[in-house]
Amino acid sequence: METHLVTWGRMNKFNRLTLAYAATLGLVFIWSIPGTIALRTLLLVAALTLAACCTTHKDWATQRRWPLFPLLALALLTAWLFFQAVFVSAETAWALGELRGQWLTALAAFGLGVLMSKLDKPQASGYSLWTGIALVLSVQAAIAISQSVWHWFMHGRLLYGVVPLTGGRLEMSYIMNILLALLTVDLFFRATEHRALLRIPVSASLTCAALGLTANFLAGSRNGILGTLFLALTMTCLFLIDGRRKLGNSKTILIATALAVGIGLFALASYQADSRWKTFSETAEIAMDIDGNEAWFDPDNHPLPLLSNGEPVEESAYLRIAWLSAGIRLAKDIPYGVGYGRNAFVRVLLRQGYPAKIGHSHSGFIDLLSGAGIPAVALWLIFAAAMLVTGWRSFTRFRSPLGLLLILLVSGHTGRMLIESVNRDHMLQIFFFLIGALLIADASRTAAKASSTEIS
Repeated sequence: METHLVTWGRMNKFNRLTLAYAATLGLVFIWSIPGTIALRTLLLVAALTLAACCTTHKDWATQRRWPLFPLLALALLTAWLFFQAVFVSAETAWALGELRGQWLTALAAFGLGVLMSKLDKPQASGYSLWTGIALVLSVQAAIAISQSVWHWFMHGRLLYGVVPLTGGRLEMSYIMNILLALLTVDLFFRATEHRALLRIPVSASLTCAALGLTANFLAGSRNGILGTLFLALTMTCLFLIDGRRKLGNSKTILIATALAVGIGLFALASYQADSRWKTFSETAEIAMDIDGNEAWFDPDNHPLPLLSNGEPVEESAYLRIAWLSAGIRLAKDIPYGVGYGRNAFVRVLLRQGYPAKIGHSHSGFIDLLSGAGIPAVALWLIFAAAMLVTGWRSFTRFRSPLGLLLILLVSGHTGRMLIESVNRDHMLQIFFFLIGALLIADASRTAAKASSTEIS
């Protein structure tokens, strides 16, 4: 009888663990699908509940090291956001509502990442959680590509710059850059350390990378392409420095040359496919003159400025650069912000007398600066720097793939915050989920490696 009870208990735990993975990976898929807010919330609660039920006291007792500086920075940033909403903002109810819907949900996603990292036991062949995430994102890439090909079949041309799956190119390029970061780290460690991050064959990693690159190209997001190029250049340089020890000069230079040629061809194809690049320089110069035109705060009722050839400026680049310039200037007048929120920027403009009719600023830093002020931006940068230092130490001292992945994801997200509002809605949740899993898992793995090194 006792044997049957033990077997049943183990089977229950196995079922709960399977359900926790299923709910989590289902959430990863659903996060980027528009119109699924209720389903996201349901899956987040379900995944949190199941993951919490699967963890034991032993899982936490064996955590020998905690990423204290990143966690402390996150705690200070959270405390400031609530302090500012209650004691500084003139719109406390609105700011607290935004914090509840945006920031607290992101912290819940961070908690899910932490819990799943405790359940993801590393195998010699790689990590199950990160393999599942990579495969889910690859499926999304395949769906987006198939939608584009189907459009070509029906209408004679590929879908470019339009992504029905995610509802926008920003959302698609954001998750594709995450996928490419995962695959890049996996391939890098296969080449230099003869071990993998993902539990799939190298041919599967290369196939998923091809899907990610193609989907990112078809999404047509200039900022997404820039993120991909930054990732590729960073890893090529790292490979040149690091790969020589294992592969020798000849092989390293040959592989790096092939990578550089591939990067160049990808950049050239992206440039030629997007005509907006040709007027970017002149558009940027005009956009920084926010006193000389009014289209940036009310584009529906004021005409766009004209280029030297008489054509209107490229609207997307013009508005983003103008909003960036305006946000920095207005921070001098309202240094502590008007209250955390997605449309804090337009509230600052209205307070300063601009009859603005826009939404957010399309810059995560300007949104944060307008909402919670200079202290919030400073604390975010400290938080990001703490994670980068943690990842760098882990990678350089213990050759941790999770440390390198943490560096790539944090630098990519923070860099993109300059020109995209990625620290909001589901993108903020995805980012917090990933860094929550990485910080705890990496701290646990590096502590174990440090302990084994001391013993030996």
